[in-house]
Amino acid sequence: MSFKLNSPYDIDWTSVFRLGEDGGEGINGVTTNSGNIIINKRLCDPDQVENTISHEAVHVDQIKRGDMYYDDKHIYWKGKKYLRSKLKEGDKKLPWEMEAYKKEKPLKNKK
Repeated sequence: MSFKLNSPYDIDWTSVFRLGEDGGEGINGVTTNSGNIIINKRLCDPDQVENTISHEAVHVDQIKRGDMYYDDKHIYWKGKKYLRSKLKEGDKKLPWEMEAYKKEKPLKNKK
């Protein structure tokens, strides 16, 4: 008889990298199809970094679930193909972004 051991730890193995390329105007981070998160190294505020990582982590989950995939020309969301050249990437009205914005950690108020 076989059995499965469950780890007592909840570990997130997502790699996060800081790179100089920002991917476009106003883009703080991106998620690769392999589940890595790339954060714009020009992003200095720790609260913004945490907010961006939490947002991109939702995209990692979407990719793991098989809901989202993308290539250079298209984003595939739940079986539907979206032409990237016709989108404003990061738009809060896009279905994959609505989930990410809803679940991201809010920025702390600065005084």
